[in-house]
Amino acid sequence: MDGNYDDEFSKIALCVTAAQLAKSTAVKDEGIGEDLTMNFFGWVGGELAIVCQMRSELMKWPIEARLEKCAQLCSVLRRYWWTTSISMVAEGYYSSNQKKTKNKELSTVFLDPNGAVGECVTVTHVSNDEPIKSGGKIDLTMVAVPYKYTLGRGVEWGEMIVYPQGPDAHLRNPKFPTMLKRALSEKMVDDLPPESYDELRILIKSNGFHLQEF
Repeated sequence: MDGNYDDEFSKIALCVTAAQLAKSTAVKDEGIGEDLTMNFFGWVGGELAIVCQMRSELMKWPIEARLEKCAQLCSVLRRYWWTTSISMVAEGYYSSNQKKTKNKELSTVFLDPNGAVGECVTVTHVSNDEPIKSGGKIDLTMVAVPYKYTLGRGVEWGEMIVYPQGPDAHLRNPKFPTMLKRALSEKMVDDLPPESYDELRILIKSNGFHLQEF
């Protein structure tokens, strides 16, 4: 894919658009309540290099087990695909009243019609364009796009919520952003034989992910 995504928000915008299309299509085909599986977009500079999608059966696993699988995947993308940034797309919840939902589990509050919690698609984007030893800095940006189901298997999208600074403060479970930061801090591996990539592709698939390279 052509390198037309040199700034971080253009990368995020592409991920949001892809997620909205996938969500709307899933709801139209499968009905209300059909959640997106987790997706990881691996970027090399301004180019989208690879997309890995978690298989639906893994989405039923406990969160810690999924976190381990995702950590292994992102480590491989950083070390062997030389990704300089990774965008994670997932379903989640957002609070429209931080004070009202403070210290509360959003998934539980969501069941209350007056609980100030809604559903959303989130994109967590972590970038590290330069090695840490060369002064590189790991940046984290998170956006949430609220949605509501409509009659006729439709999806109505709200305005994007952007957390450009300090998104960790808005997270109830920072384990995935922390995992992404850790992966992007790893050292890239040089001079890997071409045949080794075939083995890595098999490993990614066996660990529960579909992949598409560009």
